[in-house]
Amino acid sequence: MKNIFDEQYRDFIRNRRYATELDWNRDLNWRMTGPYLGKIGFGEFFGVHSSAVRIYYSPEVVEWLCGGRQGEIPDGAMIIKEQHPINESLGIITDEQGCMEIPLNVNPLIWTTYIKNKGASFDGWYQGNVRAESTQNPEPLWQIGNPPILDASAITSPDFFAETGNPPFERDPNWYPTGYLFLNDEQIQGDNKNPDVVWAYNQYGNWCINCHASATSESTFSTLVNIITPGTQFIQFSPDLILLFNINFEGDIHIPQRIALEFLQSQNPDGFTVPFTDPLPNPTEEFLNFYDQIPPVDFETAWETRLPAETYDHQVSFAEGPDQFLTSDQCIGCHDATFFNLFLPNMIFEGVDNNGSKQFYNLSPYAEWKASPLGQAGRDPIFFAQVESETNFFSETGLAGLPDPKICIQTTCLHCHGVMGQRQLQIDTEGQNDEGCIDLFGIAPPSEVPVGAPLSAEAVTEWPGADETGLQRYGALARDGISCTVCHHIVSEGFGNEASYTGNFITGPPNEIYGPFREVVEKPMQQSIGITPQFGSQTLNSDLCGTCHNILLPIVTNQGELLGFSYEQTTHLEWLNSDYAPGRSEFQTCQNCHMPNTFHGEKLNFKIANIESDQLPPTQNRLPDSEIRLRERSEYARHSLHGLNVFLNEMFQEFPLILGIRQIDFMSGVATELPLITARESFLEMARNQTADIEIMSTEITTEGQLVVRVRVNNKAGHYLPSGVNFRRVFVEFLVNDSQGNVLWASGRTNGVGAIIEGVNGPILPTELVLENPQAFQPHYQQLTDQDQVQIYQEVVADSDGNITTSFLRRVFTIKNNRIRPEGFDPEFFFQNSSPFIRELAEIPGNAKFDPYYTDPSLTGADEIEYIVSLDPATMAAVDNVKVTLYNQSIPPFFLQQRFSDANIGVAEKGNIERLYYITSHLNTLDATDESGEAFIEDWKLMLATDTKTIE
Repeated sequence: MKNIFDEQYRDFIRNRRYATELDWNRDLNWRMTGPYLGKIGFGEFFGVHSSAVRIYYSPEVVEWLCGGRQGEIPDGAMIIKEQHPINESLGIITDEQGCMEIPLNVNPLIWTTYIKNKGASFDGWYQGNVRAESTQNPEPLWQIGNPPILDASAITSPDFFAETGNPPFERDPNWYPTGYLFLNDEQIQGDNKNPDVVWAYNQYGNWCINCHASATSESTFSTLVNIITPGTQFIQFSPDLILLFNINFEGDIHIPQRIALEFLQSQNPDGFTVPFTDPLPNPTEEFLNFYDQIPPVDFETAWETRLPAETYDHQVSFAEGPDQFLTSDQCIGCHDATFFNLFLPNMIFEGVDNNGSKQFYNLSPYAEWKASPLGQAGRDPIFFAQVESETNFFSETGLAGLPDPKICIQTTCLHCHGVMGQRQLQIDTEGQNDEGCIDLFGIAPPSEVPVGAPLSAEAVTEWPGADETGLQRYGALARDGISCTVCHHIVSEGFGNEASYTGNFITGPPNEIYGPFREVVEKPMQQSIGITPQFGSQTLNSDLCGTCHNILLPIVTNQGELLGFSYEQTTHLEWLNSDYAPGRSEFQTCQNCHMPNTFHGEKLNFKIANIESDQLPPTQNRLPDSEIRLRERSEYARHSLHGLNVFLNEMFQEFPLILGIRQIDFMSGVATELPLITARESFLEMARNQTADIEIMSTEITTEGQLVVRVRVNNKAGHYLPSGVNFRRVFVEFLVNDSQGNVLWASGRTNGVGAIIEGVNGPILPTELVLENPQAFQPHYQQLTDQDQVQIYQEVVADSDGNITTSFLRRVFTIKNNRIRPEGFDPEFFFQNSSPFIRELAEIPGNAKFDPYYTDPSLTGADEIEYIVSLDPATMAAVDNVKVTLYNQSIPPFFLQQRFSDANIGVAEKGNIERLYYITSHLNTLDATDESGEAFIEDWKLMLATDTKTIE
C-alpha cells in the first residue's frame, strides 16, 4: 500500500500538478540558499541542499503563513521544494553588490516534499524526495531510486533478480556495495548497480529533520517574505578567493574556514575502489571435511535465511511523544557525518592513509557505533546460531518446567542482543503472562524493569512485506541492536547491584536522554523527536556497561533440570577486581579503552552534531543562534566500542545482504573511509597494541642437550584475557626454527580452518575434535615438553554428563579457567563478596589454581610458561631462533563444530545455523587484508603479539 501511494505521489510531483493544475502559491522566483564562491557551475556553493530552490505551498500553508505562523499547520497541507543544481542554466546574475538573482523559470530536477499528518509522528511530516526522470533510455537502475521498495532486502526493481532468478541461485556482483544509491559517481555505479538496502526516501521520521528541527515552529522555515519578495539574497564571491587555503569572512555571512570536498564523492584521485573482500565462491575441501556435521549450504538456501534490510529498522517518535526506544535512524541525521551542503561535516577527521594520501574518516557516533559489535548485535549470525542450538536441545527435554522453553530462551537472550524490541514489548505488555520466563533470572530484576510478554527470535525476521503478527515493530527495534536509546536512556539507579546485571538496567523517562556534557543544545532534539538531552554522569561510569557485561544464567542438566545459577560472563566484575578499578593505581573506565578520545594518535575535538546551526547561511524563522550554537567537545568519545571480534566485522563486510546491512553509510557516501573499514582497523589496533604482549624471557641449552625457553604473556586489558563468552580462546604458538626458516619443533600450529595440530605438520590434536573426544581438553600448563601440548587461555565447561559444552545453559562443571587475569587480580576480592554467585568467581578451576600467577595479586596480570624442547643432536645444532606468537580465536573450531552439530538435535530447526554455516564456509580469511595489505585472519586466527629470539 505504501509503494502504491508513493508511486502515485511521485507522479503527481514529477508532473508538477501542484503548479499546472492546482496553481499553488510559490516563491517569487528561484533563489539561492547561501553564498557562492567562484564562477557559477565551477565554484563552491555553501547553501543547503547544494541547489537553488523554489518552494510551492498548498493553500493551508499559505493561510497559516498569513496568520503569522500561529498554531498548527492542518493535516493534508503540503510544502514542495523544487531544486536545481547550481550551474549556468540558471542564468544567475549579480547586482553591483554581488548579490545573486535567478531570473529564469527553469524546470526542477529534484524535489523535497512535506505532507502534514500530525498524528503519525512527533514532527508530523511525511517527508519525501523525488528526482526527475532520467533522459537516459533505459534509465539506470541506480538512478530511478524509490519508490518502490520491494523484498526483504529493500530493492527497487524486480530486475534485481534478472540474472539470478528469485530466489537467487548465486551471488550477483552487481548487488554490491549495498546501500549506495543516488550518487553520481560512475566509477563505482555505472549502469549496472542494482539498488539494495536502500534508504526510504519517503517516510515519517526522515533525516531531513536534522535541519528543520531548528525552525521556530512546525519544522519549517517557510515565510511570506519568499512569496512576496525575492527573499534573502546571497553574494557571489570572487573566483580568485577559491585559491585561498583558509577563508575566514567576517560579518553575518557564514562561510566555512576551508573549502569543503565535493558532495559525497571519493577523495581518491583514482576514484572509489570497493574495499570489501569478496567471499569465497565455494568452500574449501578442508572446511567441508572438518565441518561435516551438516551438508554444505548453498546460496539459495542461505538467501532464504537472510535478515530484513536495515531499511525496515524504523521506529519513529509518536505524535504524543516517544516510546522508550527509537531506532537509530531517528538519530542518524544529526549524529552522523551528514553532508547536507558543501560544508565539511562535523565529526570528520582529516588524515592520511597508509599510502600517505589524504583521507577523511567518519568518526561520528552513528557511523562508528553502527559498525561496532553493539550496532551489529541484533543481526549477529553467531548469536542467532547459538540461540537456535539452545532451543533445539531443550525442545525435547524441557527446561526447568517452563511451558515454552523455546520462547523463554529466545526472549532471555534478546534481553541484551535485541534489547530495544524485547524491552519495549515488555513495557507494552507489562503484567501480561510472561510464560514463566522470569524464572530464568537468578536474581529478580529491579521493580522498575517491566515484565511482560516474551519476544520470539522469529520476530526479528519480520518486515512490512511479511504476514502481520503485531511484532514487526519489535523485530525492527531488536534488529537495531544495542542502539542509541539503550545506553543513553540508562539511569544510575541500581548500579553496582546484582539485580541490575544481565541486562536489567533501569531507564529514565522516554522524553529524556543522557550524555556526558552539561551544556547542551536542547531545542532541535525536543522539536524533532520530543526528547530533551541532558547531562548524565552515568554515561561515564563503567557500571553502566556492567548491566549487560555481567551475565547470570541458569545451570541446567541435560535432562532440563534447573540446578541453580552462575555467571556466564563477568567482564565488568573482572575489571572491578583489577588495578584499573576505581581507587586503584591504574584506574581506567571501560569507556577509556573502548570509547577512546583519540584517533591516529591525535586528541579529538568535535562538534558532535550536524544540524541547522548558527554556522549555516541565515534564513527566516530559525531559532535564535544561542539555541542552535554547537560547542566544540574536547572530551569527545568515539563510539567505536571495539574488542577483538574482527571475524564478526569481516562477516558483515562480506555478507551484507544475508545480514541486511548497508556497506555504504547513507549520510557520508564514499567521501570518507567506509565505517566498516574504520571499525576493522580499530579492532586491529586494539588487538595489536592494547591487548597483550608476549616475550621470550630466556633461552638455554642445558647440559642434557635440551632447549629451555621461558615465555611471559602480559595481559594489558582491564579484564580477563580472553573475556566475555566462554568459547573464545587465546593460545601460544611456539616455534623452533633453523636459519632457513624451517620449523624444527612446534606447539600451537594450526591448519587452514584454525584447528590446532600436533607439532610441525602433524594431525589435528584430539583435543580439537570435541564431538569425537567430548571430554578431552588442553589443561593449563606451567611447563610444556611435547608437541601435542599447547598453552590455551580459555574457560572450559562441561555439561551434566561431563562432556565439554559451549552451551550457555548447560554449564554444570567448570573444569578449566586459566584466562589470564588482569593486573592486580586477587581471588580474595571475590571471596569476600556477600553474593554467593560472586564468591564462586574466587575459585580457580583446573591446574591454574596451582600457578601463583593466578593467585598472587603481586603477580597477576601475566603468565609465565616454560618450554623444554628435546631434539636429536644434529637437529639441535641447526637451531637458530625461537619464535612465539599469541593468537586469538573468537569463534574457534570446536565452537563451530558444536553449533553445526546442534542443527540435528531436538526439533532440528536449522535456519540460523545454516546461515552461519554458509557465512563461515564462504568467509574469505585469506584475502581479507588490513590497510597495509596484510592478511589478518588467515587460518582463522588473529595475531595479538609476537617475539623472536636468536639462540646464542
